[in-house]
Amino acid sequence: MDAPFFHELRRQASSYLTGKIRSARLVLTDVTPTQLMTEEATNGDASLPNAKTMSLIAREAFEIDEYLRISDILHTR
Repeated sequence: MDAPFFHELRRQASSYLTGKIRSARLVLTDVTPTQLMTEEATNGDASLPNAKTMSLIAREAFEIDEYLRISDILHTR
């Protein structure tokens, strides 16, 4: 099996499964999309989150419910 093909297939499968897990968390738990974005932005990865994600989180922080959820995630991290 060609190594680049395998790595691309693995990356696509990982992306697909991550999306499905994210969708399941949204449906089955009391998690909002803003909470998921905040968790992804603060996951400890060496790369910085993109500006679009950060601006969406900042915009949602003006709503009191989302602000409390965002601050709770930031506090635990």
